[in-house]
Amino acid sequence: MASSSGTVTTTTVNGTTRLTGLSSGIDVDSIVEQLMTAEKTKLNRLNQQAQLIEWKQEAYRDVISDIQTFTDKYFNVTSSSSIMRASTFKAYSVTSSSSAVTASYTSAATTGSHTVAVSHLATAATMKTSTRLSGDIVGTAAAGYTAAAGKSFVITVDGTDYTVDLGDDVAAAADIQTAIDNTVGEGKILVSEDESGVLTIAAADNSGVQAVSISDANSNSALSSLGLEDGMSNRIDTSSTLEELAGTMASSFDFDSDGQVIMSINGVGFSFDKDTTLDEMITEINDSDAGVTMKYDELSDQLILTADQTGAGNTLKVTETGSSFLTAALGTTTAGTDAKLTVDGVSLTRSSNTVTVDGITYTLNKETATGDEATVNIAQDTDAVYSNITSFVDAYNELISNLNSLLSEEYDSDYPPLTDDEKSEMSEDEITSWETKAKTGLLAGDTTLRKFLRNMRNALIDSVAGLSTSITEIGITTGTYDEQGKLYVDEDKLKEALQSDSAGVMNLFTQASASYPGTTTVRSMNASQRATRYSEEGLGYRIYDILQDNISTLRDTSGNKGLLIQKAGVENDASDSSNVLSEQLEKLQERITKEEDRLDAKEDSLYDKYTTLETYISTMNAQLSALSSYLTSSSS
Repeated sequence: MASSSGTVTTTTVNGTTRLTGLSSGIDVDSIVEQLMTAEKTKLNRLNQQAQLIEWKQEAYRDVISDIQTFTDKYFNVTSSSSIMRASTFKAYSVTSSSSAVTASYTSAATTGSHTVAVSHLATAATMKTSTRLSGDIVGTAAAGYTAAAGKSFVITVDGTDYTVDLGDDVAAAADIQTAIDNTVGEGKILVSEDESGVLTIAAADNSGVQAVSISDANSNSALSSLGLEDGMSNRIDTSSTLEELAGTMASSFDFDSDGQVIMSINGVGFSFDKDTTLDEMITEINDSDAGVTMKYDELSDQLILTADQTGAGNTLKVTETGSSFLTAALGTTTAGTDAKLTVDGVSLTRSSNTVTVDGITYTLNKETATGDEATVNIAQDTDAVYSNITSFVDAYNELISNLNSLLSEEYDSDYPPLTDDEKSEMSEDEITSWETKAKTGLLAGDTTLRKFLRNMRNALIDSVAGLSTSITEIGITTGTYDEQGKLYVDEDKLKEALQSDSAGVMNLFTQASASYPGTTTVRSMNASQRATRYSEEGLGYRIYDILQDNISTLRDTSGNKGLLIQKAGVENDASDSSNVLSEQLEKLQERITKEEDRLDAKEDSLYDKYTTLETYISTMNAQLSALSSYLTSSSS
């Protein structure tokens, strides 16, 4: 807050009153600002040091992120691209001579040819009625032919709509039959009339026709005149309630004394009220843990309950208490059966139509005739394995190229971090350009990264105990010294190695240590154990161990996390704030705070001195003014 009186201006800062007027003819604010600018040199230097540490931490974390991405794809045993998995080096092409049997492979497969004969497919236990659920379309009143004359209606046969036009002379059921035959074709639909004159419309036996329904064609519909209703069908409506279905199904059913259908399916209990729709019943049963699937088959007009698992042992255990829905809607149970097949002359019985033998999974689609067995061929897919290996090599080269670039960059001390004052005088583009140069070379010559790259190169070229195959022998070599470990692939040589010794190539990458196998214990091993593990393991496990040495968030026997994690930390881990660079920043921030306090005190001291001067000069001016006034009045 500032106020002025005469030639003196007072300003209050943090509770301290400063006199900064021009009684003395001195621009106090300007002088103090200039003096403080000179005093801020040390603070600016500390802030610049802090900024460099923050940038270096960001650079390390970018490196950690790149290495983690590389690790996740090629050194995670759950990744399909992992060079630690045998399946990455065991790609096959699979063909079958018959659609009756299809096949796929697992990592346990080997090349070869197999003969498969299927004498019986596995089936699931089912429940369904032997007859249709719905009856035929039956009128609700006697047909009035005279009233129907000249009118029309729509008949839908297996999903196709036909408009049936009645002549003016229609007089009997036979005339309705003729009109329908003329529209949909003879022999598909039968029309009959009972003694009361009520019409029945049905699908003709052996006609192949299944679903039949009728509906109004227009406002001049013949249906009501014929004693029929819009929407009648020989199929049930699954949106109907159980109460509605009980009166319309071909075989009616009763509810228990409480008006419910109570049943148990494979030990899971269900209760359905009269107002439950068939759709709702189906959904509830299918969503349960009963291990079954219920569906309404419109084509056959049957409600079918099927066990989810095939095989003779997977039966349906269904009971009902008090009601009779099961008898009317599902009928009796047909037991499931096992699949029966022979593979290379060996007879097998399985509960499923998916059968795995010696790493090959056969899917049985239909039975085979005698002499028409399926021949399944498993051949090495050299191109697929070659692609898997070169994909890893490309990613490896990209990673080490990026790291070598960071190591070889030169730091330019002419571009230190900008101070706030410097930024205030620059445009955004100028700041961005400057800071890009200022961040260059922050990891130049970094010993941790150099060791990481050196260990990676050694892991690839060092021999593996028990194996005669090396990376150079399969066509993968390093370039010249100045290419800093870049790998090159000789396509012909690698493919030849894959064809002649695919197991050797696989073991070169995937062999685990016999003494210390697995991935979970590497961080807890001592130096001697690590040396033994290193000599026994293939390239995949070796590089995995090196990666963990640098980016693992798990602590080793000395209580340390990976080297790069220890140095810079990562987000979402305790190391985010507990790492070397963060600790350096914390200590530096303490020095910055002390320096800021010193500068505040210095500034206050300067203002105190100039305030004293201003006060003294102001007092002197007032005394001179009073003396001048006195002398003037005395002379007059």
